[in-house]
Amino acid sequence: MRVFYNCRIEPMTGQKSDYTALAVDDGKIVVLFRTKPSMGGEYKDMRGAYIFPGFIDTHTHSISGGIYSLGVSLEGCRNLWELSERLSAGKLMGNKLFCWHLDETELLEQRFPTAEELDRIYPETAVLIRRVDGHSCVINSYAAEQITAIQPLPADFNGTFRGRLNDVVVNWFHSSLDEESILKAYDRAAAHALKYGHTTIHTMVGDGYNSLEHYSLLEANLDRFPVEYILYAQCFNLEAALEAGAKRLGGCILADGSFGSHTAALFEPYADQPENYGRLYHDDAHWQNIISKAHAAGLQFAVHCIGDRAISQILKFYGEVQEQDPQDLRHILIHNELTSDEMIGKMSRHNIVAAMQPMFDRLWAGEGGLYQRVLGKERTLRTNRLRTLRDSGVIIGGGSDWYVTEMDALAGIDAATRMHNPLESLTAYEAVELYTSKAAYLSHDENRLGQLKAGYQADFVVLAENPLESNNIKDIRIKAVYKRGERFNL
Repeated sequence: MRVFYNCRIEPMTGQKSDYTALAVDDGKIVVLFRTKPSMGGEYKDMRGAYIFPGFIDTHTHSISGGIYSLGVSLEGCRNLWELSERLSAGKLMGNKLFCWHLDETELLEQRFPTAEELDRIYPETAVLIRRVDGHSCVINSYAAEQITAIQPLPADFNGTFRGRLNDVVVNWFHSSLDEESILKAYDRAAAHALKYGHTTIHTMVGDGYNSLEHYSLLEANLDRFPVEYILYAQCFNLEAALEAGAKRLGGCILADGSFGSHTAALFEPYADQPENYGRLYHDDAHWQNIISKAHAAGLQFAVHCIGDRAISQILKFYGEVQEQDPQDLRHILIHNELTSDEMIGKMSRHNIVAAMQPMFDRLWAGEGGLYQRVLGKERTLRTNRLRTLRDSGVIIGGGSDWYVTEMDALAGIDAATRMHNPLESLTAYEAVELYTSKAAYLSHDENRLGQLKAGYQADFVVLAENPLESNNIKDIRIKAVYKRGERFNL
């Protein structure tokens, strides 16, 4: 038995708390106390710190984030010269260079580098540069030659790929890693998660098409990691997912693309490209078939959809299967960025949940920001509608989409309390719920994770300040993280 005392505990149960101590045994919370108890066991003085449930990130690409964090970050690059300097100093993984977080709109030249420009730096090394949203990438000629040997690339190749070819290129780079490199990438992701107070992270595993990739390898090694990975069989291969014992199918299987790459599917055209409505990546028959089969098999289903046309398409079939065969599967809309009142009403009626990223609003919804440039001001007000969704009874889990944005729950909580459209902001308590109790609901874990209660897993984060009272939530210091009652170094 271990007793943690002299602390201020917020159990996230919806009731006012005056607990100051908790006892943990065998990885679970035994009881909470209002005063320091007198009982057997080891005592730990928390020195007045604030204790919250361990944060849960409901949407990460941990393999990608783990790999790329070992490569070259292009965040904040000002021009192509600076980009070249960072690439030249990059650390290779074998004969490959992984680069991420490029936003070409922030470069002086307002464009991606070309394959020819990359060739001058790395003529005989495969180079991958991913756009910040993950829906476009750039490679050099050496990489293109290797990939073409497996799948032909367009004859007019100039280095940049979007849509399906973006996925083909990225999957080639990832599939070249051996098993130990894959596990090391997840080690890196787990360490990163702990640094920001997470004890559980949802991660997408699979190529988004037909392969589960290293799903079985990761599942067999889950005890290796200091955080809990909740796995998504990220492919359309229902049989492989069932054989692997998966509880959910999908993840970032794509209904559309992204706003930044102008591939998110819209009912009205892009403000800066009046002829472009984006595109749906699959027709109705495709989604009806796979969603109905997954539902019949009792699998939770999750789809990446950003534009209103894509969200509407997926909701149609989520609604159909729920009406025909009601089950508590909690099918997920991932991102769920541009929504109408009608869509939100349908989500509520059919118990459809959402995995959303408040930092998308913080980064891209400001005056003159990405959303306004590509959607216009009016539609920007209908993005990331956290308050409207919550008030309509839709359960939202907070996440980062890491590697796209930082896996930082406190930053996401801070963003959710100060949305660019004030009408969509949450209270601090509601924002914390996104990364604790509501996040646990998304994976059917609301009876063991996300709250501090007797019988629940002893997962908690120790904070120097109370985020429910702070004016600067994102900068609160994380003092410690405990998983199943054991402390891990940050």
